[in-house]
Amino acid sequence: MKTNKFGYREFCPEPIYPYTEKAEILRKVEIPYPKNMVMDTLIISRQPATRIITVSTTPVPILQPPHPTPYLVSNPSLAVGLTASTVFIDGTVNSAGNTQATPLGVANYMKMHFHFNITAITGTWDIGAYTRDPHSGNWAISQNLWSGLTTIGTGYDFIGEMGLVTDFAIGWNPTAAGSMTFSVTGTLKEGTAGAGTGLARTIFIGGRNVTPGSGYPLFEGKDKIIYPGSNVEIYAVAYVDTLIKVFTL
Repeated sequence: MKTNKFGYREFCPEPIYPYTEKAEILRKVEIPYPKNMVMDTLIISRQPATRIITVSTTPVPILQPPHPTPYLVSNPSLAVGLTASTVFIDGTVNSAGNTQATPLGVANYMKMHFHFNITAITGTWDIGAYTRDPHSGNWAISQNLWSGLTTIGTGYDFIGEMGLVTDFAIGWNPTAAGSMTFSVTGTLKEGTAGAGTGLARTIFIGGRNVTPGSGYPLFEGKDKIIYPGSNVEIYAVAYVDTLIKVFTL
């Protein structure tokens, strides 16, 4: 059969020549690889833009076209490292409440130390610790840390493994009507390296109708590089309001 000078048959509609002008153009095009797969290093060729987005219990858009570059979506942890401290509340209350809407992930920790500091108080108050059932998502009180609080002062308590499951919260309740200006802090100890991943602060990524059951999970303390198609919209949903960071690379 007759062939051309490069050895390709003439009936071939678009032969792939070893070297053509088209090949030279493609060679010069810079393809924005989002990650070096060998070195596991992000390649950033410009100043990254950062957005902080609140993901709630209904789907919210996190990535909208156009998409000229990849994104790094980060679900930051509230507790990182072998030892971590957090402030559960610092303010004035006059009714029962808790921090279940902003739970602390404690799956990587074995022990927690608590301090309370009351600067003004009327009535009588109890402060307790709550843990979240990973199956139902419901909360249960694990320990009553302080009971019958009526005076200004500072106190301390300690819990070991009791109540440190996956997600943790503090609650307060008046047993006699009044108000209280106070703070409660916690110090986590004997953690494993990395983030204190909880389940309540997981976000789920998908389309505009994404649910926790259908979305791709991005756990607390984790991040993911996403490079959507040109017209693709990305949404996210969560069990509780969760702040995430989106970096345009």
